Amino acid sequence: MKTLIKNGLVLLYDESGWRYEKKDILINGNRMEKIDPDLQEAGCTLIDATDHLVMPGLINAHTHAYMTIHRNYADDLMFFDWLEKVQRVEDGMTEEDIYWTTLLAIIEMIRSGTTCFVDMTIKSAQEKSGPKSAVAGAVAESGLRAVISRGLAGVADSEESIMKFGQAVREMEMFRDESRIQFIHGPHAPYSCMADYLQKLTQSCKERGIRQTIHLSESQAEMDGMAKEHGTTPIQYVDSVGVFDVPTIAAHCVYATDEDIRIMAEKGVSVAICPKSNMKLGNGFSPAMKMLDAGINVCLGTDGCGSNNSLNMFSEMTAAGLVYKGANRQSPCVDAADVLKMVTVNGAKAIGREDELGIIREGAIADLILVNLNEPQFIPANNIISGLVYSSKGSEIDTVLVDGKVLMENGKLTTIDENKVYDECRKITARLDM
Repeated sequence: MKTLIKNGLVLLYDESGWRYEKKDILINGNRMEKIDPDLQEAGCTLIDATDHLVMPGLINAHTHAYMTIHRNYADDLMFFDWLEKVQRVEDGMTEEDIYWTTLLAIIEMIRSGTTCFVDMTIKSAQEKSGPKSAVAGAVAESGLRAVISRGLAGVADSEESIMKFGQAVREMEMFRDESRIQFIHGPHAPYSCMADYLQKLTQSCKERGIRQTIHLSESQAEMDGMAKEHGTTPIQYVDSVGVFDVPTIAAHCVYATDEDIRIMAEKGVSVAICPKSNMKLGNGFSPAMKMLDAGINVCLGTDGCGSNNSLNMFSEMTAAGLVYKGANRQSPCVDAADVLKMVTVNGAKAIGREDELGIIREGAIADLILVNLNEPQFIPANNIISGLVYSSKGSEIDTVLVDGKVLMENGKLTTIDENKVYDECRKITARLDM
């Protein structure tokens, strides 16, 4: 099946930076076959992109999709008080609860232009059919793209850790034929995973040829605890036990020191900054400018709705584009072009898909969004790159394609019954007595 997107302004990226040009895009199956002005092709599904920007779908490099259940809950608490409160709710969540709350997250992500998300969840699917199967099942049914990890904690040889590790591996096998789902390991954090478990998960990554993601240096309390217990920083500690021996996405890194940054740059670590979450929990700001200067692949994530309340990556871009200017008292730092790269090119690199995702070019996968430029926040169109970062609300997205398939057309979702999802999530909230 072929789809032709005509009459749009297409956002392109190469070594010289961002530009936008009037072009048409011919999609054959799940890939962009031709990108040229005035393409003509008979027998295609036609998408008219007049007054629209066609751009790569956004990549959310760190989130917890199931945490939509925590939206507007446990707000205004210190980090570890917040963590304790949300964990009490999570203890009561079933695999099916996670399926529905993840679908709620997917609705929000599609509607605000995210086509791929890197997720750390609390339960793995144990049946591909039958009972609703957690995050992987929701992703498979919705048509979105995801990189899924089971958040793992504990000691390598404990009964519980062995069980959860086995569940995570079984889920990888169950969904191995789903081309839009990529699995990685997810050691939760150095304060919740003992050294032997971190090493076990890293070795498993090597054997399976997969990546991993981990929370690092998120709070002052974490920094103090690691200094007291190990005499070092969380980043230096996980490096010492070999975590960075495989491609790793380090989430947050708010308190990364100069030495931490040097290590991560040397080891090729990608860092997923989450400015709104870090602000809300009072943790501060990651040193993104230093990381960029060091050559680290910096990408952008929302974190979960428990600490952000939103999964809107356009809102996250605005935050990232502003907070560093204020924190560093330098308006040129972390500019709009940098931020836009974080949610596209850099996000794709973090998951090892830089040749296929996060970019518009012939042969790349057709994960695309159409942004309506006929909105007041884009008029006048002095600089569309700036508009995307500083002006856009995410509500301008009216059409979304993932893997060449339309998931939203003219603002209407094509794969999800929204009202059903809303009803199920309300029932879950009532049952958990939140």
